[in-house]
Amino acid sequence: MNSATSTAFAPKPLGIVQEKDFLYSRDGGVKLESGEFLPEVNIRYETYGNFREGKSPVIWICSPLTADAHAAGYLSEDPRSVGWWDALIGSGKAIDTDIFFVVCSNILGGCRGTTGPSSIDPRTKKTYGAEFPRFTITDMVKVQKLLAEHLKIEKIFAVLGGSMGGFQAITWALEYPDFVEKCAVIASGTQLSSQAIGFEIIGRNIILSDENFNGGNYSAEKKPAKGLSNARQVAHITYLSPESMQNKFDHTKDSPNNPKNFYTGFALENYLNHQGEKFVDRFDANSYLHLTWAMDNFNLEKKYGTLENAVSRLKAEFLNVHLSSDWLFTPAESYRLTFALLNKKKIVTSVELNTTLGHDGFLLEVSDLGAVVSRFLDIRLPEKRNENFTKSAFSSVEDISRISAFVPKGASVLDIGCGDGRLLDALWRTNQVTGVGFDRSFEGVLHCLDYNVPVIQQDLDKNGLARIADNSFDVVVFNRTLQEVQNPKEVLREILRIGKQAVVTFPNFGNWKVRKDILLSGRMPKSKSLPYEWYSTPNIHLFTLSDFNALCKDENIKIKVLEFVNNGFLSGLFTRLNLANLGAEQVIALICKES
Repeated sequence: MNSATSTAFAPKPLGIVQEKDFLYSRDGGVKLESGEFLPEVNIRYETYGNFREGKSPVIWICSPLTADAHAAGYLSEDPRSVGWWDALIGSGKAIDTDIFFVVCSNILGGCRGTTGPSSIDPRTKKTYGAEFPRFTITDMVKVQKLLAEHLKIEKIFAVLGGSMGGFQAITWALEYPDFVEKCAVIASGTQLSSQAIGFEIIGRNIILSDENFNGGNYSAEKKPAKGLSNARQVAHITYLSPESMQNKFDHTKDSPNNPKNFYTGFALENYLNHQGEKFVDRFDANSYLHLTWAMDNFNLEKKYGTLENAVSRLKAEFLNVHLSSDWLFTPAESYRLTFALLNKKKIVTSVELNTTLGHDGFLLEVSDLGAVVSRFLDIRLPEKRNENFTKSAFSSVEDISRISAFVPKGASVLDIGCGDGRLLDALWRTNQVTGVGFDRSFEGVLHCLDYNVPVIQQDLDKNGLARIADNSFDVVVFNRTLQEVQNPKEVLREILRIGKQAVVTFPNFGNWKVRKDILLSGRMPKSKSLPYEWYSTPNIHLFTLSDFNALCKDENIKIKVLEFVNNGFLSGLFTRLNLANLGAEQVIALICKES
C-alpha cells in the first residue's frame, strides 16, 4: 500500500496477554438458527485496554475464517506468539487501547477454545465430531452477544471485521441495530461470489475424500491431514494475487524436480506444502468444514429478499474497505454494500486500498488501513498533517460561501470531487445539510474523515455514479471537476439523474487573461487559479463559458442561475459589459433538467 500516506504511530507493545474463557450453559444452552441446541458453549476471548467500569468505548473485533481470539499482544515470550492483528491494536495504534476497551473472541465452531466439533459434548462425554450441528454467521454473533452481556457491555462503539469477520460485523449491526454505533467491513462483502464458493466446495470435497476422514469421526492420532492440507493450499491461493505470486515465486526452484511423482521443485509448490502442513498442526478438519459451510451460506439478499431490504434495517455508521488486488472479495463486489447503504440514506464511507498482496493485504500491510480505521474511530493522531491540502481552488471562505448560497437548508448533498471535505463540513455547519463526498484520491478520503465527512472513493471515469439511484440527492455539487473527467457529457447526464439540481463550477478558459497569455507567450497559462504545467494538469477538457452554454442547450439542461467570479478590474468590466465569456475567470452554474 501507499507508504506516502502511512500514519506516524508511536506504538507501545501490549506485552503478554491472557486468554480467558466464559462458559454459557443457562436456559438450556444456545438455540441455533437450525432449531438445534448446544447444551453449553465455551467462549475463548481476549481483552485489551481498561474497561473502566463501562466508561471506555468498546471495540469488538470479529476474526476471519481460521484466526482466533488472539488478535494482539503475545501469548508468551516467543515473538512468534504475536496476535494476528497486533499491528493495529495497542497503545498508540489505530485501535488505541489507551482509549478503547477491545474484545476479540474465537468464533463458534472453531477449534481454538470456543466450542466446536472437537469439543466434548457434555451429554455423551465424547467429542462432537460428525454430530456437531450446522450453524450460521448469525449463530456466531449470537454467541458473541452472550459474551458481551457477560462482560456487562451495554453498547459497542464499533465492530470491525475482515473477510468472514466482515460478515460477522454486518450481522452484529443487523441483529442488534441499537447496540452498535459504528461498523467497519474490511475486505469482505454481502456474500461470497460463485467463484469463491467453488473453491470452498473443492476444499471440502478434498477433506471428505480423505481416507482418514471416517465420516467426521476421526481420532487425533489418525486425522485427515492430507485432505485438510490440500484444502488449505487451494484456499491459500485465493488469499494471494497473481502479481504477488509472480513477484514472490516467478517459477524459481528451491530443489530438483522429481518427474516420478510430478514434483516440480518450484518454490511455490514448497511454499504451499508448508502452508498446508502448518495448518494441519493448528486446525481441525471438521471445524474447517463447518466454518466454510457457514461462510458459503451467508447471503443477505437471500435472507432479506433484497440487499436494500437488509440495509434498511441498519442504524450504524459504516466503513467499507476494499483491496485493489483482492479476487476473493473483489472491489466491484464489495462496493455493492457501499451503494446499497448510500441508496438507503445510510452513513457510509468507502475506500479502496492499493495493495499487491491480494486478500491477505488486510492482515499483512496495515499502514493505510490503520490510517483509515483510526479516522473512522475519530482518533486524532499526533502525526503532522498537511492542512493546506485541497483538490479545489474553491476552498476559501468566500468561495465556499458562494456555493453554499445555492444549497437549501436541510438538503441532501452529494459533493463530487469533494477534495478535503471542507465544503461539506461548512454546509453541514451553516445549512444543516446531510451529505456524502465522492473523490478518487486516497489522501482526500483521509482528510474528509478528519472533518467527519462521509466519503466514497470512486473514479468517475470508471462509471462511478452508475449505481446511485435516481433522484437520490436534492443537490449535487460538481466543484471544478467537469474539466477533469473523460466524458463530461455523460457525467452531466448522470448528475442530473441522481440529483434534482446541480451546482457546477469550472474555470473559464475563454477569459481574457488566458487568451492574452497564449497570444503573447505561446504557452499554456499558469496562474493562482490554474497552478499546473500543461503536462501535469488534471484539466483534460479546456472549455469556455460559451462551450458550457452550448452543451447545456444540446442536452436540454436548464441553466437556472449563472454567477461569475472576477478577480481583477478588467475581468469585472468585461462581465459588466455583458461579455462574461471574456471576463469571467470562474463560473458557478445552478442547473437542472428541462421540465
